Amino acid sequence: MLNRRLIRVKVLQALYSYHQSEVKDLKSSQKFLKKSVLGIEDTFINILQFSNEFFEYVKRRHNPSDKHLSSTHSEMNKFRWLSSNKVLDNLLSFEQTASLFNKPSMNWNSDEDFLNSIYKEICSREWFIELVETNPDDFDKASLFIQKMYKYLIEISENFDARMEEVNIHWSDEKIPVLKSIEKLLKSCGSENSTPEIPLLSKDLEDDMEYSERLFETCVLRHDELEKMISIKTPEWDPKRIARIDLYIMVMALVEFTEFPSIPVKVTINEYLELAKIYSTPQSSKFINGILDKMLNDLKSEGKVVKKGRGLVE
Repeated sequence: MLNRRLIRVKVLQALYSYHQSEVKDLKSSQKFLKKSVLGIEDTFINILQFSNEFFEYVKRRHNPSDKHLSSTHSEMNKFRWLSSNKVLDNLLSFEQTASLFNKPSMNWNSDEDFLNSIYKEICSREWFIELVETNPDDFDKASLFIQKMYKYLIEISENFDARMEEVNIHWSDEKIPVLKSIEKLLKSCGSENSTPEIPLLSKDLEDDMEYSERLFETCVLRHDELEKMISIKTPEWDPKRIARIDLYIMVMALVEFTEFPSIPVKVTINEYLELAKIYSTPQSSKFINGILDKMLNDLKSEGKVVKKGRGLVE
């Protein structure tokens, strides 16, 4: 789930929060960053649990067998598809994956109006209308459905997106890595006899945490020094006129140039230009690219950019 781009985003957010705060508390900011980085696992669990709670809601509120509801063939098919799923049953049958559904998280069933809106959305989707006439007991079809449902919720549904934005300020940054992890988990259930594989939070969590903590702390401690260096390279710009986000992005890039010998220069530049395109103004990436290019040349000539490792020697 964790990748370096997401970690950079979280460090950028932590820097922005730190510098905008009236009280500069480094330890509190470091705790905030750690919680933010590790929090993606909670997001993954929250989203994973949605399907089970959603199906339980459908069983309670949309069962055509209830006297007050129509029990047409179409309604019965719809109910069967939205009240159980073979892949979900498989996940719940293994102790390791079943435990994910028992961890404390969001209580999706506390808002039935929201669940009802999602129910109506899914029922109106063309891909669901096509599937609903097929057999929900077909494992491959069940797998296709639950993957499409999660993809729709996370990438398309405005209701779902708004709900997650309310409860998780990091949702917009986390949702694609979370979707990929859920898809990986679902695809690992290739058949009813398959043992699900829970995606790792990180390939090397210790290294990722060390990277995030060191990047953040170094950016804070060297901020004044690096801001002064940037101002020298932008004499026509009053430092106060440079967007704060642009400044923090440049500071992060300069720290990576000089403090992280295993990260290629090109990777650093590309990653921070992407962050500028997403989180700053339309002109920021060009501005930042020009400044970083000038500063990189100076840092190299001063021997302050030393990359080590195969393919990294400058």
